[in-house]
Order: sequence, then structure tokens, then C-alpha cells
Amino acid sequence: MGFPKRFCIYFLIILIPFFYRWKWNDHSVFISSDPEIKYYQVLNSLAGGSAEECYFPAKELGFEVSMIPFGYPWAFFLKNGNCVFQYPVLFTWIQKLILLVVSIKWITYIPILFFLLNFFLLDRILNQYEKRGNFVLLSVLFIQCLTPIFLSSLDYSELTLTNFFLLAAILSFLEFQDKSEFRYGLLLAVAIVFNFQLRPESSIALILFLGISFLISENKVSLFKRLIPYILLCMGLQILFFLWNHDVYGHFLGMRGLNTVTDMESGNLQRDLGREWIADLWGNEFKIGIFKGYPILILATLSLWWERKSPIFPFLISGTIFILLLPIISPYRAGVDIFGMRYFESGVYLLMVGTFLSFGKRQFKIPVYLLFLPLVYFSYKSDTRAIKQWSSSAKLYHQVMEQIDNLKPDLIVQRGLSISYLVGYSYVKYPQLAVYSNEDWLKVENQLQNKDNRILYLEWEGNQLVNAEFPTAIWKEKFDINFKLKPVKYKIQSEFTLAHFKGFLLEKK
Repeated sequence: MGFPKRFCIYFLIILIPFFYRWKWNDHSVFISSDPEIKYYQVLNSLAGGSAEECYFPAKELGFEVSMIPFGYPWAFFLKNGNCVFQYPVLFTWIQKLILLVVSIKWITYIPILFFLLNFFLLDRILNQYEKRGNFVLLSVLFIQCLTPIFLSSLDYSELTLTNFFLLAAILSFLEFQDKSEFRYGLLLAVAIVFNFQLRPESSIALILFLGISFLISENKVSLFKRLIPYILLCMGLQILFFLWNHDVYGHFLGMRGLNTVTDMESGNLQRDLGREWIADLWGNEFKIGIFKGYPILILATLSLWWERKSPIFPFLISGTIFILLLPIISPYRAGVDIFGMRYFESGVYLLMVGTFLSFGKRQFKIPVYLLFLPLVYFSYKSDTRAIKQWSSSAKLYHQVMEQIDNLKPDLIVQRGLSISYLVGYSYVKYPQLAVYSNEDWLKVENQLQNKDNRILYLEWEGNQLVNAEFPTAIWKEKFDINFKLKPVKYKIQSEFTLAHFKGFLLEKK
């Protein structure tokens, strides 16, 4: 099967995540938790602000940014007093370029665009080793759709963009080894830097692959000499980002680097490496575990034994090392259930490319191929499990948004930060802030003393957030807030239930 036919199939496949995104948006936009922050970054940048600064519409009512209803792990205050969001601004900048030719309503579909491009890059990478079109097609479809990688196409995040630069770097390196053309050297340098700026843990997998590939190459000295200009270019671009990060965030690694160093130095982030390692790889009460969710990855152990002296060995060994070490070397274990596997996607790409190329070289009898069917089934079940959870979350999300729209408050006040993950699009339509004591509430009343505002007050009694990954001090000061509201100048007109939150509509006496 030629590439044009494979292209048509790849295009048809991406209609699946496109359909779910369209369904979940439901004539609006479905954003909660991490995606909502990334959405606000783009809106703020389009409005003339900077991509890194906190988006806080309530400042138009005179409130200080210190009352922003977001905090750890999304919003942070620097030593100079500036409030910044932690997510990579490169994702915002690239989206702004795309929005020059498309409408803002398509913004949450941008990850699907890069998911499609990743089909092409992965196809090209496999073509370096395998020329059978049907085999390449099946391998690409399985890697993209029946591993954790598929989940990133459904999410509004920088993951598919990160994977794009990972695959671009791998492809350009493979091409450069043979042709040493300027375009491949340039793409390699830019892709390495951009991949690092988006998700540093992905760069660990990339560096492992490039390093091992270089070490086993036959003409190391010649290859190194040809790479020198692009190594210098890569270093120059990275230094520019380091300088920009230090100027904006006060740390050369940016907000994520500053936050990580602060947590590690303070000792507030408690680690249990053994339990984290088991949880990420095989699951616990909060996570499904990558090998338990996608047992097809276990096949790589056979390929590692077969391909010890093969050109595809760098894929297998770098992917294996990355997946086994990541739960230990990464300081954060964000994500619950099946959504805690996004950190592994770079390693999954490497491991699966090596595994499929390895199995493709061997002639198995039909009963051996039947062993794949249970593995395919478990992968499918894991994908559908995530889709069901997202569908349920989208339904709940739109119910909350609709209730808020029916109330039409002038201001929304949240008790603590435990509700912030479900703020979503309401944050764009209604000014919102957080209070941590009744004294903070009285400050809100005083600020609005000359205005007749309808205030929606939200609280989550005994919130059920998973707090194991929060520093203890931050959890107690910002999330575990349970004071009783005692208004003075306002009175409670009505009480509501919004999802698992309690809501009170207050008006001036």
C-alpha cells in the first residue's frame, strides 16, 4: 500500500478524536483542570497580555491578583510579585500562529492537528527500516491508537506538539546520518530545543535515543564533525531560552524548573520512590499503571533480547530505560487513573517502534499472532475507559456551566482552591476570585460597597481531591479550607447544588 492510501486512512482515523472533541465541546468549549489554564494563556495573549502572566479578569473590579482562584500547581507568585502560569509559553505562541488562519473556536482542535502530523512522521520513521506498506500502516495505527499516545489526541494540551518535535528530531537524525543535508540538521537542532521547552522529561527519552544511536554508529568521528554546526545552533537556541526564562521567571529552566527546585529544597514534596514506581508501572488505588493498562508494552522484553546488535536496538533500549526510570527521576506524579500515563508517551513511541520493527522481521505461525488479540483487546478497553471518563466529565462540566449561566452572577467567589479544576469557560464569562477566611470575604464586601452585585459563592465541603502530590503546607493553607460564611453587608438569597459543590447566591442587603 502506497503512502497516498495510507494518508487517507490516517486522515479518517483522526475523525475519531475530532468527533469526541466536537461532542464534548457541545457548542461551547470543554476545558477543565490543566487544559483550562492553557486556554486562558492563549486568550490572555490574544488580548495583548503575555503568555506567561496570570489571567485574572476580576482585576477589572479592583481586586488584587493575590485573590486569583488558582494556585499550586498552576499559578505561582515570583519574588518580584508577578503572578505567572506554569505551562510552556511555546505552546501558546504556536497556537497564536495557527489562529492567524483559523477561528478561535477551533483552538481545542489544535492538538488533533499535530496528532495527524505525527502519523506522517511516524510513517516516515518506520519507512527508514521497513518498506512493506501494509506493515507500516498497521504499525502506525497500533502505535498511535492502541497505546497511551491516543489519549493525548483527546486532551487539550501540548502533548501532541511535544510528540511532534520528538518524532521530528528522530526522523531528522536518521535522515542526517545518510544525507547530511542542511534541512535535516536545522530541523534536528530546532526540534531538540522545542521538545525540551515543552516537556523536559520528553527530552530525556530523546537524549537517550540520540546518544545510544551515536555510540553504536560506525562512523562516529565523521558524524560528529558533520553535526558540529547544528550542535552549536542547538546550544545557541537553548541559551536564548535560558536567558528569557531567567529574565521572566528568575530561573533558567522557567516556571517548572523554579517550582521543582523550590519544592525539592523545601522538602515539602514527600516522595516514596518504591510505591510511586509500582503505581506508575503496575497501578495502585489511584492509577491503572502503564503495563497493566497497555500490556502490549511487555512484548518489548522479547525484542530487546533479539535485537541486541540490531540498528533498531537504540529504540528499544532507550524506550525501556526511560519508562523504567521516569517514575523515579520525575518529581511529579500528576494524573489519576488512566490519565497518569502522559509522562510516558515519548518512551512508548521509542519502545513500540522498536517492537513492531522487530516482530515484523520474523515469520511467526498463526497461533503466535493470536496472542496479540488479548493485548489488542486490553489496549482498546483502556482507550474506551478514558473516553467514558472524559464523556462523563464533559457532561458534568456542561451541567455546571449551564447552572452558572442561569444564575448570571456578577461575581463568583470560591472558598479555597479545591474548586479551581472545574472553573472552565465560566472564568472567561464571569469574574472569579478565591477567599480563605471570612475576613477575606469581608474584604470582598468592602471592595464592592458601592456596587449592587449578585455574588455566587461556591464551596466544597470536605473536598475529595487527591492530596498526596501537594506539599503539606500548601494543602492546608489553600485547599483544606472549611470556614463558615458569615456575610455582613450581603444576605443569602438562595442555595444551590452545582455538581458536588454547594452554591449560595448573595445580594446586598
